[in-house]
Amino acid sequence: MVFSWLRDRRKELLAEPFPAAWHDYLAANVRHYAYLDPAGQERVQAAVRVLAAEKHWDGGRGFAVSDEMRVTVAAQASLLVLGLDEPYYFDRVQSIILYPDIYIRPPQFRQYYNGPRSTRLLGEAWYHSPIVLSWKHVLQAGRNQSDGGNVVLHEFAHHLDGLDGQVDGTPPLAGREREKTWYRVSEAEYRRLVGAARRHEVTLLNQYGATNRAEFFAVATECFFEQPRAMRRRHKELYAVLCDFYRQDPAQCWPDAEVSSARTDQQTAEEQREADSAALASADADEVFTFAVTCLSEGRYAVAEKAASRAIDLDPSDAEAYQYRAAARVRLGQCMAALSDCNRAIELDDDDEDVYRVRAAAYVGLQQYELAKDDLDRALRENKHDAEAYRLRGSALLGMNQIERALSDYSNSIAVNPLSAEAYLDRGLAYRKLGRSEEADADLEKAFQLDPEVGRRR
Repeated sequence: MVFSWLRDRRKELLAEPFPAAWHDYLAANVRHYAYLDPAGQERVQAAVRVLAAEKHWDGGRGFAVSDEMRVTVAAQASLLVLGLDEPYYFDRVQSIILYPDIYIRPPQFRQYYNGPRSTRLLGEAWYHSPIVLSWKHVLQAGRNQSDGGNVVLHEFAHHLDGLDGQVDGTPPLAGREREKTWYRVSEAEYRRLVGAARRHEVTLLNQYGATNRAEFFAVATECFFEQPRAMRRRHKELYAVLCDFYRQDPAQCWPDAEVSSARTDQQTAEEQREADSAALASADADEVFTFAVTCLSEGRYAVAEKAASRAIDLDPSDAEAYQYRAAARVRLGQCMAALSDCNRAIELDDDDEDVYRVRAAAYVGLQQYELAKDDLDRALRENKHDAEAYRLRGSALLGMNQIERALSDYSNSIAVNPLSAEAYLDRGLAYRKLGRSEEADADLEKAFQLDPEVGRRR
């Protein structure tokens, strides 16, 4: 509900002339704007006026926020709501914080987050908390210089997702039939993306969407607005349900973003090596660290280990770089070196609980199961919804020959993340140890359905 005094104030605001310089910002920094009809451009301008005036805009670490930044962010966000019958000005978003580039989550927001305590980010959105954005990446997307993503669309999509009280990948939908269609289509597409990511296949949708259903909705939204024609062609049903939700058909309005071949075609091995070499040669510690995180998520553990080592060379006090190098080394079977990295990370920052889970994985690899269990007990006290910690503790208990307790932890892991092929594989092998063949076969079949390569990575 919009109060009458607020409606009157907005009416006065919208009656004022739109600043000439702001037209230039829209033309330069919002590639979609030129393709809108006059009515659409007027709605964007209205949203820009309201968001620029009503939101609290701030710069992280003293970064100065300019009119160009306010106009660019507000205009990109307004694209999401152009199809609504009545104007929507993101009334529940109270403030927007801009950083010049990739940033580390501010301490005041960590209480709301159960994941890594200090992760480099391009943006994030919290329910009843600020939307935080990297200006560099806002500008790249608006000027068609990105990989087809758009951090503003992504984070404001999270806001829309949470309007029903939960950021869970299911935005507010009108009617039971729409909900049923949404669940059927989005769940199938989410599982398809998870499988493709695990098999390291090239996908149109950014594979960050395989993280969870909330990220899938945000990633799908980016693709819907940035690469609508490709999405309509390759994900027809998903495109259709997003058309229904956003009440827009962007494939009819504007062309797809120009994306690099890395998102559309398989790179040759030589091209990949050249790209890796260039990334590893960077003198920017944050940039190299981000590359390490990307390689780790892609399963390219040897390159991730090199990138994390380079980040450590550039900044020897970076606890996270040691942690991520340890995670890569665990995957490479270098568990003793990983253990050393974890201990160094803890010396630098003993408040980051994630490192204890990584150290536990190293302990499991070294068959030091009781030490692994101690670390995992600590991790699960901090976060009772850590699927990987349950799975690893199951492996530690299995190594201690506490098979029934291991089965319980594997089941807890699956309950938190029912798409974990590794948890099904581990539980299946535990059932086999007990001679429970039928249950073992069912779990092993499920594991290989989720990821045909899961056994080869052991």
